[in-house]
Amino acid sequence: MTTRLRFAGEIVLAALLASGCSQTDPSSPSAAGGSRAAPSGAAYLLPSEPSGAMGVSEALASTEDGDAITVVGRVGGTKSPFVDGAAAFLIADESLKPCDDGCPVPWDYCCSPNLAESKATVRIVDPEGRIVAADARELLGIKELETVVVRGRAKRDGLGNLTVMAEGIHIRP
Repeated sequence: MTTRLRFAGEIVLAALLASGCSQTDPSSPSAAGGSRAAPSGAAYLLPSEPSGAMGVSEALASTEDGDAITVVGRVGGTKSPFVDGAAAFLIADESLKPCDDGCPVPWDYCCSPNLAESKATVRIVDPEGRIVAADARELLGIKELETVVVRGRAKRDGLGNLTVMAEGIHIRP
């Protein structure tokens, strides 16, 4: 009997310790009275299309790290263009044609020989420059092959890849 009581006590103690370990960080927004729920995508959606947008290929050829840019492209460039759990995705230049010859994922542009020179990453960032921790599909309601116009800052890596640190996105109807 005492073994059973001790075992039950250990289970209760373990449950209490586990719940204590999941307390929020005092510096987190939820501890400070804010919400940890995914932020509203409305804050990142632009009501009208910004002017002066360049294609992805042009942006790759002409932008430097830190430049303010506006880029237009189609969601795609790989079989899975979205990053799960983060507001990030790939876009491809509008000049590329989706592979519609029976391809199960036409947004991967597998039939396009110039794909490497025609795609960029989009990361939706908060006002502090941190990537938003919400799936872009849910945050913005976008899907593969939709055309988006992205306004933000260029971030270049050592290989020449382009990431747009997006402050706002317009989804073309």
